[in-house]
Amino acid sequence: MDLLERYLGAVARHLPEGQRADVTAELRDALLSEVEAEESRLGRAQTRDEMEALLVRFGHPLTVSGRYRKTQHLIGPEVFPFWWAGLKAALTIVAGVYFVLVMLVIFSGEAVEEVTSATVPSLTEALVVTFGMVTLVCMLIERFGKTAMLARWRPRHLPPPKGGPTSRFELAVNIGMSVVFLLWWTGLVQFRNAIPGIPLQVSLAPVWTAWFWPILVYSIYDLGVNLLAFLRPGLARLVDLLQLIGNLAAAAILSAVYQAGHWLVLTSAAWTPDVLATTSANFDRGMRVGILSTITVFLVLAGVSLWRLRRRPDGVGKTLGEAV
Repeated sequence: MDLLERYLGAVARHLPEGQRADVTAELRDALLSEVEAEESRLGRAQTRDEMEALLVRFGHPLTVSGRYRKTQHLIGPEVFPFWWAGLKAALTIVAGVYFVLVMLVIFSGEAVEEVTSATVPSLTEALVVTFGMVTLVCMLIERFGKTAMLARWRPRHLPPPKGGPTSRFELAVNIGMSVVFLLWWTGLVQFRNAIPGIPLQVSLAPVWTAWFWPILVYSIYDLGVNLLAFLRPGLARLVDLLQLIGNLAAAAILSAVYQAGHWLVLTSAAWTPDVLATTSANFDRGMRVGILSTITVFLVLAGVSLWRLRRRPDGVGKTLGEAV
């Protein structure tokens, strides 16, 4: 019986305290019944080796104790498909952010270490943290029995079978661009303002500081719309409406910024004031063309969003209702 008590003690150590006494008594009765049946068959008392073989057949203490626990897995079969879909979506977004960073590195000719500050984790760290966060969320849903929330879906939110939404890769890149811009706009990521090979530093004029908060709000809004399009591809009409509003807002902000007439500040310790003034005028001329072109692009995109809204089934009328 020494082996039996050891076995029961090992099982009890892995049980919730409130269950130990009842479960141990239940297991003792079940095992003693098997021992009696085996000894009756053999016509003698069991040897230590035979008792050990019986306990092995009954199951490892961890396995047996697990039968009495409510949760035996971090993510069960009901949550696993959502975990897998969420993990792929999150990793795709992370990849999009770093893809944009790498493209900036390539086109700027700077080393990665010089482009990103210490606040931006390495790709490996970002992927590990993302994996852990998605797994933790799904584990908590499984652990606290909130799986019913995963069943709250409607067929109307599914993407259309034909002419579907923007590709996930394109949306991931858009999200990456928004994230990188926000990191730069808020000063969390710094880029060199010097032009390689030329003794010239370029910084933003005061007009951009005056419009810091409207541009920040728009950038967060644009990021949210892209995330909505990425995570809820079936809400195409709502996304089109939000993009229409966002594009018009962006055109309005840039139109106000355009009124300043001066958008970049140039400094150089090697150039004379006349040369610096001429160069500054040329830079502002280029910025004028760039801002006007960007305003035109935003207006065209707003027109495209409006055209899509008019062509989609149910038109604009049910756009907000589909999200409820």
